[in-house]
Order: sequence, then C-alpha cells, then structure tokens
Amino acid sequence: ERSDLRLLFLVLILGITSWTGLCRLLRAETLKISQVEFVTAAKAFGVSKLSIIRKHIIPNLMHIILIAVVLDFSGLVLAEAVLSYVGVGVDPTMHSWGNMINQARLEMAREPMVWWSLFSAFVFMFVLVLAANLFSDRIQTVLDPRNNA
Repeated sequence: ERSDLRLLFLVLILGITSWTGLCRLLRAETLKISQVEFVTAAKAFGVSKLSIIRKHIIPNLMHIILIAVVLDFSGLVLAEAVLSYVGVGVDPTMHSWGNMINQARLEMAREPMVWWSLFSAFVFMFVLVLAANLFSDRIQTVLDPRNNA
C-alpha cells in the first residue's frame, strides 16, 4: 500500500508540473488559428463557435498535441527513471526503469561484471520511447487535416 501511495504522489507531482507548457503553446496556436481566413469566413457565415472549434481549431491543433504528449511522455519516463534511481521515486520493491537501472548498477560492481542487465534496461527504455514516437508519427499522418487521402 505504501508503494502505491508513492507511485500516486509521483504521478500527481509529475502531472501537475508538466501541463503548463502545453497549455501555453495551445493557447498561442489557438489564437493564431482563430485569425486564419477560413475561420474568419466561418464566423462571417454565422457558424457557431462550437462548430468552428470542432471542425477547424481542434484538427489544426492535433499535431501539436501529439508532439507535446510524446515529448512529455519521453521526459516523464526519464524523470521517473532518474527519481527512482536516486531513491525518491517509486518504492524500491516495485518494478520501474530507475529501480532496474539501480539494481543493474549494483550488478556491475560484481566480479565477474554483469553488464547486460544495465544494457538491456537502457535498450528497452529507448525502444519504449522510440515506439511512442513512431506511434505518434503514424497517428499524426492519419489525423493530419491537410491529408485528404
């Protein structure tokens, strides 16, 4: 139960501190998109604000949201690994990237040296972040409003 509480606090702290940059970016992009000709034309034709947001603003913001979410995900994976490595992240009894790296570091001090556990932790963390980036790239291609195919 204590480990669940530490994980909850870690998620809350990282979540609370990581959303402000995205909101600032989305607000600026929304203000920019709201001044584009097709949005101005929709307003002139009397289209409702909700319809303009749904049909014009949100589709043009999706690529920014996807890029920011994937970059934040990569940063949060790294933050969890670093915090767990130094002992202030998730409980040491739970499985996490930082705990894996910390245990692998202890294995490096043994004789004979066991290096593959540290290498595999870094490789799989890299594969996770790469998979998230490739997934986001594919989703962005599918959701791109300029792609009519």
